[in-house]
Parts: sequence; structure tokens; C-alpha cells
Amino acid sequence: MNDYERKHIEDFFKAIEANLPGYQHANFSYIAIKKGNDFELTQGRLQLQGVPISTPSSYFQSESVKAEICRLSELKLNPKQFIESLLTGKLQTQHGDLIFPPEQNHSHSVYFNPHHQDGISTQRRQIHLSITGERRQRVDSLLDWELKAAPTPFFNIQELCDVFFVGPLQGDSVSFEVIAFNVAVIATESSIVGTKAKLVIVLADGLATEKAAIGYRVFERNKVAKRGFLPGSKLEWRKTDNIQRGSGEIEVPAGAVIDCVASYAGVAQSHYWLSDPKTAQNPFRSVHNAFDNNLEVLQELINKAQNRGANARDLEIAISWLLWLLGFSATHIGGTPKTSDAPDLIAATPKGDLVVIECTTGILKEDSKLSHLFQRAEKVRQCLAASGNQHLKVLPIIVTTKTRDEIKSEVEQAHKLGVLVATREDFQGLINRTFLFPDPNALYVEAEETLRRLQNPPLLPGLEGFK
Repeated sequence: MNDYERKHIEDFFKAIEANLPGYQHANFSYIAIKKGNDFELTQGRLQLQGVPISTPSSYFQSESVKAEICRLSELKLNPKQFIESLLTGKLQTQHGDLIFPPEQNHSHSVYFNPHHQDGISTQRRQIHLSITGERRQRVDSLLDWELKAAPTPFFNIQELCDVFFVGPLQGDSVSFEVIAFNVAVIATESSIVGTKAKLVIVLADGLATEKAAIGYRVFERNKVAKRGFLPGSKLEWRKTDNIQRGSGEIEVPAGAVIDCVASYAGVAQSHYWLSDPKTAQNPFRSVHNAFDNNLEVLQELINKAQNRGANARDLEIAISWLLWLLGFSATHIGGTPKTSDAPDLIAATPKGDLVVIECTTGILKEDSKLSHLFQRAEKVRQCLAASGNQHLKVLPIIVTTKTRDEIKSEVEQAHKLGVLVATREDFQGLINRTFLFPDPNALYVEAEETLRRLQNPPLLPGLEGFK
């Protein structure tokens, strides 16, 4: 392994060094396909987590396929030993050796990601290490039919991957990922009642409570009224169900909203928003909650839209609700077959500036969504000019359930067309904003500035003259 690849591994372990004593419930899962007399790793995961998973260890084997999930402790290896063993090209398991060869005439490729988007979208820190080897064996329909006939039947190889938690098969190379989850989180039992806020942090067992902390920002009428920090030494701790809970109280103004951050060893692990349901700052959220408690249906629609084969209409409904919660006047104008030439949604600020929106569960160019959005936004501008309202601004936005990584090759073209792109990572942040008193005019300006910045990224120092 060259120095570059080795440094990625060193950086990964440096990033999780303080957390390692809390990863007592690490688990290893994989899918392997027979190649000659050996079983070659196809895809696998090592999940480092501070709470035990409910899934028991299990094993599957047919003539050509193996799959397993087990605790790392069952292999009698720690995370460092496990990765070093994997990089030798052969890993010993309880059910025989797995072959994991590097690409021919090369070493394994290693990539360290200190802030993976899966964690960002759930407001939790996830640190990833990806390791890839040689080209993956072709997975064809014959394997699917073999799995159908197995004593423990599976519909296809992808269902087997789902059941054994190795994720969807992606790329052409054999791949393995190590996922280090957050070791601290703000507990959902945290609450605000009147002017008292109870803040609770959950910490993985085995970690030092004095190194944990809760940071907070208290919002009143969209402005930060108070900032503070509760160190672990000031919290009241108790241990239950193999985890540690620390709690403390702070005074807040009536109707306050709090953004809480759980940290360990000086590193933010997760954040969470709190509000008093009886005195919500956002009146639209209060009304919505009367029919959709805690936005559970809204969240369900967004989650459904992220699944394979999802109906984009679910996403359109969710985004229209979200716009209303944020204070926009929204119309689902493209929601019927007779208005299929219209954009999915149009929303207006109190000043009258407009947002023209297309929603997709696919890539931006799918069904010509991006070009259609550009044309429809231009049509809206023409209609405004014809009616003497050319002073009103129009901002086209395309909303996708894909991640930024999945559509990164298309984003530049969208920005050239003056289209702002919202991806899966943005949903939770927008939902969090519904806790605060709605200010759609400010949100519109913020979106404009974001698009302007993305269209004109800062030049590297010393290159200003080449603009």
C-alpha cells in the first residue's frame, strides 16, 4: 500500500480515536460470491456503533453465494486488526476465508470521508472509510434464481444485500466500507415546558462522561437570545440498557426554540431541535400539527420518495406542505394531468417574489426535468412582464431525493441555467426551520445568495487576474 492510501487509514483512526472505547457493539456483514474454489468478497460493511443492534448474528450460504452478519467481537479482532487483515487480501471468518484481492498490479484503493452525507441528512456525524479492490464479478440473473431455490429463499441478490445490511450494489469494483457512527446524541426525551428546558444526552457505554457536553442556542423570534454549554461534569448521569444518560436544566424564554448539540472530546456528534408544543413560534406549524402530529406524515412522504421506484407525487405534496410551513403561499399547479405543462409547484413570498419548482426522485436530466424547469421559469417571467409585474423576481429550484454525490456531474449545468438545486441533504435543515417564526422573504434572499455563490465560486489565491 502506498503512502497516500496509508494516510487515509491513519486519518480515519485519528478521527475516531477518542470514540474507540465506545464502539463495543461493532458488527461485520458481507456478501461473497464463489470464484473458482474460493469465495470472493462482493460487498461488505464494518459498522462501528455505540449501541447494540437488535439483529442477531446470522449466516446464509447457497452453492455460489455466502452472506453473514456477526459481531466483531466474535472474530476476536478490534477495528484496526480487522482492517489490517482485510488489506492482506484474505479475511478469516467463522465460516471460512474471504478473498479480497486488490486491483491487478495495484494496491487496494482507500478513501476517507470525515463527514459522510448520510449522517449530515440525519443531523449526526458519520465518518466513513471506503476500500475497493479488483473489478466485481458479474452478478447475473442465474444467481437470483439460485437464491430463489435456496432452503432460505431470497428474491434476488439485492434482497440478500438488504437483509444483511451491506447496502445496494454500486460501482464495478469489490467494495468494503467502514462506518463510524456518532457516539453521543441528544435524547428525544429532552423537552421544553414553559420556561424550563430539560436537555438529555445519550452517550455510548465505555466513554468518559466528563468528556461529553451539550451545547445550545436558544432562539426567540428568529434571533439567538442565548448561547451556552453544559459540560459533562455538570450533568446528572445514570446508566440504563448499556448506555449512559446525562441530563441538565436551563432557563429559557417562553415559546423558545433550542438547537442542541451533543459533543464528545470536543467533537460535535449530533444536533437536535427542541420546542414547547404548547407555545410554538411558528403558527403554521401549530396548525399543521393539529392534523399531522410532529410532522410525521410529512416526514413519511419524504422518506417514501427516497425509496427505489417511489412516486414523485409524494415528494411534490411534501414540498408544498413544507413551503407553506415556511410561510410561502404555494400552489401545486402541476398536480393534475390537465396541467402537466406547468411546473410542479409555484410558491410566492409576501413581497410577491416567486419560486418555480420541479420535483424528481431521479437525476436532474431525467424526463428533461432541468430543461423543462428552465423553460417554465422563463414563461413565468414573461407573464409577469406582460402584466406589468416585471419587478418581481423568479427563482427556479429543482428538488431531488438524490444525494449531492449522485448528481454532482449535473449540478454545474443547473447553475449555468440559473437553477438552484436542493438535494436529500437539505430536507432536514428545512424541516428544522419550521420550528422558527417563518420569514419567507429572508429565506428567498438566502436562496438567491446561495445560487449566486455557486455560480461564481471564489478563485484560488493568486489567480484573481485570470478571471
